[in-house]
Formats: sequence, structure tokens, C-alpha cells
Amino acid sequence: MNFDLPIIAADAKPEFTDGASCEAWLRNLPLINVGPSHGRLLGELEELNCFNAPPAERLRILELLREPVLFVQTEHAKKFSSRPVPLAKTEREIFNNVLALWDALGCGYQHCMQAMEKNTPGSGSQQEALACQRALWCVAQKIIEHYRAYQELSEEDWRLAHRIYGFAEERNLESEQVLHPVYKGEFKTSCAETYLHALLLNQADPGEYSPRQLALLSRWLDRWAYKAVLTTRPPVMAAGLAPLAVDLAGDKGPLRSAVGGKSVRFIDIEEIDRDLRSRVALLRKGDTPASLQLGEEVSSPMAENLLVSLLWQWCGEKQSRAHPRRPRSGTAHVCAGINAMHYYVSGQPFRQPVEAKELSKSQRDQIATFGRLSTRDEDEYSRLQGFTVEKWELREESLTDLRIERAESAGSARYLHSQLIAVHPADAKTFLVGAIRSLSVSAGHHVIAEVRSIPGVPRAVAIRATGLNAMSDKFIPALLLPEIAALQSPPSLILPAGWFRPKRVIEVFQDHAHQVTLTAVLDRGSDFERVAFTPA
Repeated sequence: MNFDLPIIAADAKPEFTDGASCEAWLRNLPLINVGPSHGRLLGELEELNCFNAPPAERLRILELLREPVLFVQTEHAKKFSSRPVPLAKTEREIFNNVLALWDALGCGYQHCMQAMEKNTPGSGSQQEALACQRALWCVAQKIIEHYRAYQELSEEDWRLAHRIYGFAEERNLESEQVLHPVYKGEFKTSCAETYLHALLLNQADPGEYSPRQLALLSRWLDRWAYKAVLTTRPPVMAAGLAPLAVDLAGDKGPLRSAVGGKSVRFIDIEEIDRDLRSRVALLRKGDTPASLQLGEEVSSPMAENLLVSLLWQWCGEKQSRAHPRRPRSGTAHVCAGINAMHYYVSGQPFRQPVEAKELSKSQRDQIATFGRLSTRDEDEYSRLQGFTVEKWELREESLTDLRIERAESAGSARYLHSQLIAVHPADAKTFLVGAIRSLSVSAGHHVIAEVRSIPGVPRAVAIRATGLNAMSDKFIPALLLPEIAALQSPPSLILPAGWFRPKRVIEVFQDHAHQVTLTAVLDRGSDFERVAFTPA
């Protein structure tokens, strides 16, 4: 199997050509200076990939470099992970440099694989298995970097992952155990486990998770991947449910489809299914996530929500939604941030309630017709405040969510997972609020978002703290959502993040001022809290 590797060049001169010289070079590499060290590691690996080194010595060098590479990659990734998308220019450059270093390290392991292919199967199988697992791990890490930044995956990355696993199968190396590349000596892994980790992480729909949740899920899969099995025959499934399958000759991740052929492998997840259901049941009985080896830092509600989501994605029919989506065409205006939403919902600048003025007939007519005021003064206000309304395209909808897309030229606002946004479809009367459930950025920098609707038509209100410990007597913008009895949705307030405290009393002003007591958090996102309340 030929990989697309750099040509060996006679003039290639890496600063190290064997394990001993590599160890000496690493002793002088200041890893604490992440940026320069990242650049030096990338440069030397690219040079080494053009150097004619014996495969065993090349593998030894790569294993010495692997840990420093992982360190600088982890530190560098902090500069684009958890950032709003689309990435800023500097963040995108760092993202591309991180991908380049995974490519360079993986390319070195592929060199070893290609050289070892000449060996008789079974001779030196441990080194071959190590090279295969590490090459596949590098591709998997590159895929994870895309998830961290909500970037669309390249088909070439999937083709390479499938080819490496196919190579391991041909050489009977897929189940050969080697030391895990991250957990030093804690446990071993194999090509099959690494491949299944990548496949199952993709099937979990990573765009729906925050970076913290994604990191947690990846750690779980490090220990759970061995419970899944790749087979050439489809496993027995529940009625109407197609098995999870992957085509080694294709360019996609796993799919649920009734496919067949020599290149197709099926993922048997029966043991994982039982394991997930057992953990969910134990959590509901009061066991802690730590006692179930789910992590010390994760709360019981978060762990349960993640496990239930995985049951749905891995073990259930993804297409059988409670509220099926249907294609939707048309445009919508979108704005983000409670202050901007307050302005566009109310149709006028926010003023302290004592400064509120009666709207004129003309202003009331504008709000009735356009949903907001459209005078030069108001446009100037929105410009000074930095409020923007962007034009997005509607793609799909259901009773509970929308899928929308923004072209690169249609706006410059950046978005976070779980962020509050307001959407005003062209054929609707007003803005509706929702939280971003899933994010993705295409290769052409189109932003695709799935928005989970929050029930109720928002009303603009003002709020302020009460009591002796109130930091300010000023009102700030907020949104009020009415009760929707049919959806069992109580009246609620959408407040800035951090406002909720149990039994906290705040003042709300709409037509007049009144006090309410905050009782519970109904929803929480990256920049908001939706809370239930009762009259104080």
C-alpha cells in the first residue's frame, strides 16, 4: 500500500538522524516557549520525512518526539478551542499549524509502515503494529482538532484513516496491543481501538458538544473503544434499525445504511449499549460519576445527559426524531446578545424606565409592520452600540429547531456553542429566541448552525438587583417569555449568565415595576440563563 509521502532527498539535513542525536536535540528545546518550539518541531519533522533513515531508527526518533509534539499541540490548541467561529485570522493560522504538525508526525509513521511492508507478515509485528497505531492516532488527533474548532472535516482525512486501518488488517495487526500514546503505561491499545475511537466520536455528532464535553467524551472512548467490534457481517439489530457501517474504500465516517461489499465493516456496539444503559440507571439511583469512572470533575446531570445522547447517537436510529425535520427555504434575520435582542424586539433603544417615553403612532406603525423602528436615529443607535442583524439562509426546520446557514460574505459576527441568538424568519411576525445546539464551519467559511428553539414570543423588559448587596441601582435589558401550557413551559426570564441564585429577588420592569423571586434554572448557555420565577 503506497502512501502519499514526501520524496526522499539527498540534500535533506535534519538536526538529528538517530535516537541519540534526537535525545540531545530535545534536551535543548525550550518547550515552555510553545510557539517557537512548535515551529522547530514542525520544521525538523518535515526535514526528517525527506531523509533516508532506517525504519527502526525512524520509529525510535518519532517515539522520542511524540510526547513533546503532544505537549505543544495541546498548548497551541488552547488558542482556537472554545473560541467563537468563524476563527479569526491568527486563530486560523494556529489551527492550520497544528494540523500541519499532526500531518508531519503521521507522515513519519507512514514512512515506517511503507518500509516495513516489505517484511514477511508476522516478523517484527510489534514494531509494525506500533507504527500503524501511531499513524492512525495522528489522523484521529487531526480529526479531533477539527471538532474542537467546529471545522468541517476533509474527505482526505477519512480516506487516510481507512487506508491505514486497511493496511493493519491486511497485515493482521489490527488487534495487536501496543502502549497507549497518551496514558503512559496505564493501559494498552490497538489499531482497531484507535480506529473505533475516531468512528464513534464522529457518530456522536461532535458539533453538538462544547469543547469541555468533547474532551470528556474523548477520554471515555479511550477506555470504551475496545468494547466495540469491527466485523464483516452485520450484527443483529432491532427491527427497522440499520447497522452502523463504514466503507474502507470510501471517504466518509460511519453511516447507518444497509450496505455491503468486501470493503465494508460493521460496528457491533452491543456491549457499549449495555454499558451505557447500566451507567444511566446507576446515576439515576444516586451513584456519582466518579464511582462509575466517568470523571471527578463532571456533574451527575451532565454525565447523564451525555450518556443518554450517546445512546441515541450510537445505539438508536438517528433519523427517528420526535419532531422530524423538513427542508425549508427562505431567509431569516439573526442577532446575538441580550442587549441587541432587547433593542430589536422592543424596536427602540434601551433607556432606564424613568426615562421611558410613549411611542408615537408612526413608531407603533413601524413596529407593527417591520417588528422594529427603522429611523435614522435608531439606525445610528444600533451602529454605535455595535448591534448587527445578519441575513442567514433557512435550510431545515422542525417544531423544536431550525438549521440555518450564513455565507462568508453575509456577516462577520462570531458564534459560540450554546450561545443565545434571536431568529426572525422573513415570513414570521417577530423574532424568536433559541440556543445554538450545533455548529459547523465549511471549507468555504460558511457557518452552519442548528438552533434549539426556546418556547414563547419574547418581550423586552428591564431588570435590576435588589437588596443591600445590589451592586447597582441601574436597570439592564432582559427578555420575558410567557407561559406555554401546551409545552409545560412556565413563564421565564432570560438573564445574563451568572444572575441566578436560588430565591434571589430582583425587580422587573415592563409596563410597571414589580419584584420576582428566582426559583430554578430552566436552561443555561454560554452567555445566558433562562430562569423560572414567582411573584415576590
